[in-house]
Amino acid sequence: MGKKSRAKTGSNEPKEPKTVAKAKSGKNNLWLIMGGAAIMIVLVWITFRPTTRDAADSPTKDASTAAKFDETVKGPLKLIATLSPDQFTGKSRAAYQAAKEIPEILAQLPCFCGCLESKELGHKNNLYCFADSHGNICDLCQTIALEAKEMNRKGIPVEKIRSNIRATYGSAGG
Repeated sequence: MGKKSRAKTGSNEPKEPKTVAKAKSGKNNLWLIMGGAAIMIVLVWITFRPTTRDAADSPTKDASTAAKFDETVKGPLKLIATLSPDQFTGKSRAAYQAAKEIPEILAQLPCFCGCLESKELGHKNNLYCFADSHGNICDLCQTIALEAKEMNRKGIPVEKIRSNIRATYGSAGG
C-alpha cells in the first residue's frame, strides 16, 4: 500500500515549494499595500497640511503691502465667490457676511495682515480673505471688512473707505 500511495503523488517530497511561493507572494502584496498606504498618507498630508501663518500672526504696517495692492486696475472688478457665513460664528460670521453683502467694496481694499505677500494664499485684495478660511483666523482681515461695511452703510465712497483703511492699518496712509 505504501508504494501505491507514493505512485499517486509522484514523489516522496512534500509540496512545500508552492507554500513558499505563496508566502513570498503574500509578502510582496503586503509591501505593495504598505507602499500604497504611505503614498496616500503623503498625498493627504500635502492636501490638508496647515499653511504657514507667520505673516498672518502679526499685523504688519509697511508700505510693501500697499505697493502690492494695485488700485489702478481699470474695467470690471473680479468678484470671487466667498465661503458661506453660516460656517462661522461671532466676528468671523459677521465678516464673511460683509464679504457676501459688499464684495465690490472689499475687492477694492488692500489687506495689511501679510496675506497679500503670501505666495501660498495668493490674495489680491481683502475679498480674497473670505474666499478661503484665512478670514476665519485673521482678526485684521475681519476688522477691515467690518469697518468697510459700516463706512459703506454710512454712504462713504470707496475711495474714502480705502483711504481710511490705509491711514488706520498701513504706513502708506492716504
